[in-house]
Amino acid sequence: MERILKRRGAAALATALLAAGTIAGPTAAVAASVPSSPTILPTQVVINHNVTFSGGVPVGGWYSLSVFPGGSFNYSGHMHDSGAPSYNLAGVCVVRFNNGTAFVFQTAGRMHGTFESGSRDYNWNSNGTNQSIRDAWQASGGGWNASCNSKVNADIGALVNSTVQAVGYVAQVIAVVG
Repeated sequence: MERILKRRGAAALATALLAAGTIAGPTAAVAASVPSSPTILPTQVVINHNVTFSGGVPVGGWYSLSVFPGGSFNYSGHMHDSGAPSYNLAGVCVVRFNNGTAFVFQTAGRMHGTFESGSRDYNWNSNGTNQSIRDAWQASGGGWNASCNSKVNADIGALVNSTVQAVGYVAQVIAVVG
């Protein structure tokens, strides 16, 4: 059980449970007789978020980002403008693995309001595989941190920079989608 808890990032909880006698740790004899097994990594990074804007901006929707240990990913979303003015959307998700490699997933598009012809919706769906994701996942033991931001009528470059800064120390940035 301690091994399972450590895998999930709860080493402190496992230590407290062992100290309290709630669970028993492996004995030296058991540990010596059990063959070592490979580290089990998390199966995926999944971020799902509903988006609304403050200040009376009539735009809302959702986005979803899934990243898998083999390097595949899916970044998709839907935004809708329900007001009179048109808006440009900038959306960014940054996933930083514990080895310092950050991957940027970004999108930009226009939603047309009542006063402009065109679609009120902006949809995106980007899929692919990136070998660097697989390498970073393995090098970090699957540990990761993420930050996502969406803004309307904003500079996407500035949004990418602020989102990268939000995930902490970054040794290398790799743009995956955008």
